[in-house]
Amino acid sequence: MRSRRLLPVVTALGVMVGACAGQDGQTTTGTAGTTGTAGTSAQGGTTGSAGTGGSAGTGGTISTAGTTGAAGTSGMAGGSGTTGAGGSSAGGTTGTAGRGGAAGRGGAGGTAGIAGAGGTTGGGGTTGAGGAIPLKNPPVPSAGCGRPTTVTNGKKTITSGGQARTYIIDIPTNYDMNKPYRFFYASHWISSTAEAVVNQNYYFLKPLADAAKDPAIFLAPQALPGNPNGTWDTQKPTDQILFDDILAYVKANLCIDTTRVFATGFSYGGMMTYSLSATRQKDIRAAVGIAPANYNIYVGTKTHEPIAWMQTTGMSDTTCPWVNGTSTTQGAKYIAIEHGTDNGCTVPATIPTWQSGAHVCYDFPGCRTEFPTKACTFNGPHTNINSDPGSTANWIPAESWKFFTQF
Repeated sequence: MRSRRLLPVVTALGVMVGACAGQDGQTTTGTAGTTGTAGTSAQGGTTGSAGTGGSAGTGGTISTAGTTGAAGTSGMAGGSGTTGAGGSSAGGTTGTAGRGGAAGRGGAGGTAGIAGAGGTTGGGGTTGAGGAIPLKNPPVPSAGCGRPTTVTNGKKTITSGGQARTYIIDIPTNYDMNKPYRFFYASHWISSTAEAVVNQNYYFLKPLADAAKDPAIFLAPQALPGNPNGTWDTQKPTDQILFDDILAYVKANLCIDTTRVFATGFSYGGMMTYSLSATRQKDIRAAVGIAPANYNIYVGTKTHEPIAWMQTTGMSDTTCPWVNGTSTTQGAKYIAIEHGTDNGCTVPATIPTWQSGAHVCYDFPGCRTEFPTKACTFNGPHTNINSDPGSTANWIPAESWKFFTQF
């Protein structure tokens, strides 16, 4: 099916648009006794086997404690070491108890490690980024928290994939190295630049953050200058790798909340946002695609893991339409269906869209609580600026900010 070529247009408002193990048990010394061997660690969070009893010796022997089970994956706790058997001769000392297993990382609210007999209790598991993190969870600080930063506002260069890439970053004026900030990754549209995103105050989200007295760190990456019309890569994972490298740098050098990394973008930036949402769910908590499309952009192998998702589409958009012609796979509609399905939502045979009056935002029912899915449509063309009848307010950033701040 032929894909539409994304062409830049100018809206009436003058905006250029387009397409994370256990510790060893402690040993007590018996005179001349030989040491019992340690229980080996069981992978996957199973119980470490007990150290065997020391053989009899003068004054008795000792046995070492069972070692701790390795940390479990997907939130399962590491198992506890069991108590080492006592030395067999008179005067032999009793093996010490195995310590509790360390908590696993990953799944939803990992369970606590079970205590070894006489040992300590393993800590509760933390939720891995991209897992089922509950709404309004406490912040998870990045490695850069608690340390002064040398990062300043403005245009920066980073080496990614062997190439020099640029981006613009905006850090709150009264930056607090102990406060984990939300982090927004905002991709530009076709035939455009990171500067254009900055000029729009990062899709008008920065003023909303400032007004809410909840400042965030915003970043606008730049497509490779050699790409035609300032597009994001359509054949290679160049720009996905750029996201990985920038996020790693920001985590190491600034204080952000690693569970509140967000992505957004308009048109080709919306397509870039969609691409990241299909492959970077472990890093991105939620994404908003403004006039996105699922073609003419490199995506890679989709993981089909859940991610909170919102999108907007004008029903007269012919650049990144709701449905691309007669296609049954291309268009914003199919992005909504894909994420709705991956998020465990009930996907209706017909998704409600704008018919008249104000914009329509459809919240898919039945979604996993942590992964809301929303599709907004309106009476308008290919744009990221739209007002409802009788209003002059741009509802798109308002809906986007409301979506992002529920987490």
